Amino acid sequence: MRMMLLFSIVSAVLLSVWGATSLSAQSGSHDPSRFAYTRIYCTPNTETHFETVTVELSKVSFAPPAPPAYVGDSRPASSAFFLGLDARWGVHDLENRLNHPAPAVQFVTVLEGVISVTTTDGETRRFRAGDVVRVEDTSPCKGHITVVGDKPGFFMVAR
Repeated sequence: MRMMLLFSIVSAVLLSVWGATSLSAQSGSHDPSRFAYTRIYCTPNTETHFETVTVELSKVSFAPPAPPAYVGDSRPASSAFFLGLDARWGVHDLENRLNHPAPAVQFVTVLEGVISVTTTDGETRRFRAGDVVRVEDTSPCKGHITVVGDKPGFFMVAR
C-alpha cells in the first residue's frame, strides 16, 4: 500500500512538472541526475528561513520494463492530497504581518498559479507551476506568510 502511495505521489509530481520550464529554472540544470527544491525551515530561535536543497539522483530500474530512471531522496509519506486556494488568499495576513507555522512537515508542489512566501527574516520567494517546496516550519516556529497571486492556486501536498 505504501509503495502504491509513494508511486502515486512520484507520478503526480512528475506529471505536474512535465514540460514545465520552472523545473529547470529551480534546479538550475538540465541534468536529470540532480534536482533542486526550496526548503522552508526553522532555527532554534523560532525564526523561519529559506534554503535551496540539491538532491543527487541515481539511475535505477524504477518501473521495469521501462528504461531506468533517476531516483533519490526517498522519504516516507502517509498522505497526499490536492489543495486549491482562492486568488489573493493570504493578502490579509501579509498586510497585517500574520505569520503562521506549517500544519505539518510536507512537500508542496505548485500545479497551477503563483504564490509568494515570506519568511520571518523578511525574504520573499515566488513559486510557479512545477516548483517544489519542503515546508518544515511547524509550531513552535513563528512560521511564514503565503500569498496567492491574482488567479487561484492549485497544489499537491505530500505529508
